[in-house]
Amino acid sequence: MAFRINQESWQPLSDMEHVFNMAWIDDVIKHERLICHYQPIVDANGNVFAYEMLSRFQNEDGSTIYPNEIFPAAKSRGRLYALDRVCRMTAVKHAAVLKGKKAFINFIPTSIYSPEFCLRSTTELANQLGVDPKELVFEVVETEQVDDMDHLKKILAYYKEKGFQYALDDVGEGYSTAEVLAELKPKYMKLDMKYVQGVAEDESKQAVAISFLNKAIEIDSVPLAEGIEVEEDFKWLKNKGYELFQGYYFGKPSAEPQMV
Repeated sequence: MAFRINQESWQPLSDMEHVFNMAWIDDVIKHERLICHYQPIVDANGNVFAYEMLSRFQNEDGSTIYPNEIFPAAKSRGRLYALDRVCRMTAVKHAAVLKGKKAFINFIPTSIYSPEFCLRSTTELANQLGVDPKELVFEVVETEQVDDMDHLKKILAYYKEKGFQYALDDVGEGYSTAEVLAELKPKYMKLDMKYVQGVAEDESKQAVAISFLNKAIEIDSVPLAEGIEVEEDFKWLKNKGYELFQGYYFGKPSAEPQMV
């Protein structure tokens, strides 16, 4: 015997108790108990170019709920789209204060079943708040789990049609061929932090970073290194030609946008 919830895939009855114990996620979504923190993204001179918008969730008593709890709970109850939507909408609201700075907003492509329907409210909110579409960069997360590349292309085409830009997150060795990246045409490509941290001293990471940089240049994408924690890695990547940088070395996520 099996059961399913919210049109998700069928699950064994042995999982039912766990799924019902995750009902708290419905309340978080309904009451939008989340805010955004801002983490700076800087250029080669250390000037703030943009901020990544990072969702922070709260229980009813104000205590923190961590992302590694939130997203599995939403997935188990078939609420991934609803959670992704409320995160995007909240991020757009917070982005409205960033006059002249871009906002990188994460989204999960596998949660979006119809770009025209699922993303309409996001574009309408940006228009209502007077946010210039060119200042919003929608960042594809979980890129390694995207099996339907045609569906992802449709989502990105919708964003592009509305004037937004988009980025691919956690791109690293073996992520994709240059041909696939050229088809997706991301404005920004983010090198996974596992290849960034220690790159100044690690030849294998250096090889990945150089290969990544060449791919970005080939498809006219802006290379962005994330997870930088020490000056040596920043200088090495900067000297090789990376244009944008993110990490604790420049600033941790905070409730107010910080100028580096």
